[in-house]
Amino acid sequence: MGKASRPGPGFLPFGLALILSILALVLILQNWKKGESAAPFWPGRTWLRPFLGVGIFLLYAFLLGILGFIPTTFLFLIVWMWVIERIRWSTLLGISVAVTAVLFFIFEYFLEVPLPTGFWS
Repeated sequence: MGKASRPGPGFLPFGLALILSILALVLILQNWKKGESAAPFWPGRTWLRPFLGVGIFLLYAFLLGILGFIPTTFLFLIVWMWVIERIRWSTLLGISVAVTAVLFFIFEYFLEVPLPTGFWS
């Protein structure tokens, strides 16, 4: 983290976390004094889609090294748009192909980032 006169790489994240914690504590204390009953955070089954989103991201991260960038990204986009966004199949297939191709082009040729090839290589 370094010192105040010579900050290291952890100084900014630590400072931001400290400010965020203080502001969160202020909000908690302000709402605690009001004494109002809180509404449910996730009424009904609204909690399901955020957890599905996290699960889809974890599955993407797991499969990226196994299948490679192109098939994993294509499948991720299809599953995300079908489960989370609920887009029609004809639309989501076109978007998945286009976004996968654009991302591959940007990372492979423009940024020259080596992408995982999975078991294809």
